Amino acid sequence: MKDATVPVRFNPADYFTFVLDQEIRNAGMPGGYCGFVLELDSVPDLLLLQQRLDILSAHFPQATARMERRGNHYAWVATTRRLQLECEPCPPNEDAASFCRQRALEIINRPASMDTTQPLSFHWLEQEKGGALMLCWMHPLLDARGGQMLLNFLNRGNPDALQNSSSLVLQKLSSWGLSKTIRLMFKAIRHNARANSLDSSLPTTMEQGAQTLRLRVRRYSPEQSAVIFRLALRHTGLAGKSLYTIGCFMRAMELAGPPVPKAGYCIPYAFNLRKQNASTPLFGNHIGCLFAQATREQARNRSELFQHLLDQYRQTVRQELDFAYLPLMWLGQYLSPRRYARQLRKQHSGGELSSCWFSDLGEVRFENTAFLTAAVKSMFHLSWVTLPPGLALLTGQINGQVVLSYNYLHPAIDENRMERLMTLMDAELLGESA
Repeated sequence: MKDATVPVRFNPADYFTFVLDQEIRNAGMPGGYCGFVLELDSVPDLLLLQQRLDILSAHFPQATARMERRGNHYAWVATTRRLQLECEPCPPNEDAASFCRQRALEIINRPASMDTTQPLSFHWLEQEKGGALMLCWMHPLLDARGGQMLLNFLNRGNPDALQNSSSLVLQKLSSWGLSKTIRLMFKAIRHNARANSLDSSLPTTMEQGAQTLRLRVRRYSPEQSAVIFRLALRHTGLAGKSLYTIGCFMRAMELAGPPVPKAGYCIPYAFNLRKQNASTPLFGNHIGCLFAQATREQARNRSELFQHLLDQYRQTVRQELDFAYLPLMWLGQYLSPRRYARQLRKQHSGGELSSCWFSDLGEVRFENTAFLTAAVKSMFHLSWVTLPPGLALLTGQINGQVVLSYNYLHPAIDENRMERLMTLMDAELLGESA
C-alpha cells in the first residue's frame, strides 16, 4: 500500500496529457476528461462494488487526490475524500437507453475545477432492466488501457494485483543509456519537423467559442465486425489493425470534403507500453505517440492509402520512431504548459497538427463476459478534445462486435456533417465504397 503522505509526481506522459487538459480548460471547456461506459443487462452487486472502490483508494490515494504544482512539476496530493459510487435511476416515462447516453454526456460536460473535483468517479445509471456503469477520469491520472484494467480489478477484486509500479516511460528511458536516448531524441526531432511540414486538413473552421461535447455511437453486428476484421487483415495485416480504421476515416473525411482543406491528413495515435495481458500499472499514463499521415491525393485512392500507411508504420518501427518520442516527452515536462502545447499542436504554418484524435482500446474482455455477475451488453467511450480539431474517434471491440464512439464539439461540428462522416465511414470499413 502506498504511503498516502507522499505526493505522486506526474511522469512525462502524465504531463503530456496534462498540457492538453490545460488547453481544453483555457478554451472555456471542462478539461481533459475521459469516460468509459459499460452497458449491463442487470444490476451488478453495488455493495460489493463500493467495497472494492474503498480497497482501490486505500491502495492508490491518487484516486481521490487533487492535482497540485510542486516546484517545477505537478503531482497528485492525497485528500481524505472517499471514492463514492454515485447512483441514480432512469426517470419514469423516459427511454432508458437514451437516458444513459444523455446522462453520461451531462456528467462529462459539467463544469469542473482541478482544485475541487475528484480525478476519478464512478456512476451507476439504473434502468428498469440493467443500466450503465460509467467510469469518468482526468486523463493525467491514467490512460484508456489503465481504465480498462481498473474495471478488471473491480470485477475480480484481487488486492494482490494492486502492485505499485514506476512509470514505464521512465523505465524505458533509463534502460537505454545516454547515447541511445540522445540519438532517438534527434530522430524524433527530424521526424516531427517532417510531420509539421504537411499542412493538415481540419474538420471545422471554428477555433473558439462555447462548445458542448456530443457523442454518436456506431455498433457493428458480429457479421459486419467479421468483415471489418477480414478487410483489416488483408489491407494492413496483424500489426496494423488500427491503421485500417484510421485509413478508412481519412477517406471518409476526404470524401465528405474537409471544411479546412489543406495538403493532407495527420492523425496521432497512442501505443501502450505495457506488456501484453499485463495487470499493472493501473494509474499513470504509460503510452507513446505515433502518427499516421497522408496527402489528400493518397487518401482518394483506397489501396494506395493503406499501402502507404502500412509502409509508414513499418518504417517507423524499423527506425525506432515509435520510441523516439519518449525522450521528447521527458524534455517536455520542463516546458511551461503553454510553450509545450505549441510544440504539440502547431505546424510550421501555424495550423493545427491533428486532423482528429484517435484511440483504439482493442478488445475489451471480462470474465464470463460479465461485470459483478451482470452481463456486459456493449460499451462506448467519451473524451474531450481540443478545438481544433474538435473531433475524436474512439474504437474498441467487445463480444465480437466493433464499436466506434464519435466524440465531437458542437457547434463547431454540426449533426449533418457528423451523420455524413459516419455514413461514409460505414461504407469504408465494410469495403462498400466506390
